[in-house]
Amino acid sequence: MIELSTPNGLSAQVPENESEDPSPHFTIKDLAGIQAYYEANGYVVVNGLLDPSTCDEMRALWNDEIKPSTHPIYRQETSRLELNRFNDRGWVMNPILNPQSVDPRQFPRFRKAAREQVLNSSGYASILQHIFGERPKVVQAMYFEGNSETWEHQDSYYLDSEHIGSLMGVWFALEDIGPKAGRFFVCPKSHLFNWPKRSLKNNVVDAHVPFIQSVVQTFLHSDSVIHSPALRKGDAVIWNACTIHGSLGTQDEARSRSSVTCHVIPASHRFLRLHHSVVDVPTEDMGNVLLHAPKDLAQARYRAIKWCETTFPRLFWALKKRLRRIEIRFEMLFG
Repeated sequence: MIELSTPNGLSAQVPENESEDPSPHFTIKDLAGIQAYYEANGYVVVNGLLDPSTCDEMRALWNDEIKPSTHPIYRQETSRLELNRFNDRGWVMNPILNPQSVDPRQFPRFRKAAREQVLNSSGYASILQHIFGERPKVVQAMYFEGNSETWEHQDSYYLDSEHIGSLMGVWFALEDIGPKAGRFFVCPKSHLFNWPKRSLKNNVVDAHVPFIQSVVQTFLHSDSVIHSPALRKGDAVIWNACTIHGSLGTQDEARSRSSVTCHVIPASHRFLRLHHSVVDVPTEDMGNVLLHAPKDLAQARYRAIKWCETTFPRLFWALKKRLRRIEIRFEMLFG
């Protein structure tokens, strides 16, 4: 067991392998056990949700199509178009936002595999359908290679179902994740904490830092601990929108942590963005899941928006931030 710290200094005991892991590991055969543990603890670890060959193929396509690219791609940390940013080891450090939406003219095989082999994979879809009681709807996804380190947070602050706490996150390991590679961490039972309602004082546009500080303080005033599950290639962590989680800093720069994350809601639910805007998002029926593709660059209108953003970036983002602030304040005052 290795002792590390979260981005804001919370202590995390990190197991070097599954035998040291305080988090039980389930298999797809135990749907009842998975659901019971998830509902009690706000997360669950499931082994073998992706076939290792699928994981290898995704990483190979990443190396073939994404890493050599000179095209800007939407990124998870900023939601903006950026070129690849590499560290000294050659890992891409700015994760992709919504691999299901990348331009099929530039990244055809990567996009197809992300959509059909990961986001539509039957294993996790059957778990979510069992818990939801209906088909799952993917509303967002991300692809990581290098570890960008993620602060302690709840997904619900940024996105959720219209029925708060119904959204679930899934983190697929595309390779064995070493204990010092920047593991995913989670705070068991934190989905049961008494969280404050969203207001003008803690909205995502104006008060992001105070929100993160409140998450840390809530943890410190609880008797909770931090778990950082040992994951091998194909394993996954599933968690609740209200559960505190994040990723640890990298201690071993020689290790990547290739992974795909997605956020999923029940098919009949509408999508809640930034805790103020409820939308019925368009989806494509993939068979096992319904898939939403934000800013899908297969569509001409989103390619036009991309052109505006890359041609006039400062003006584009200044206007977008102003409009978002107005929208949030109007919704909270009159919605």
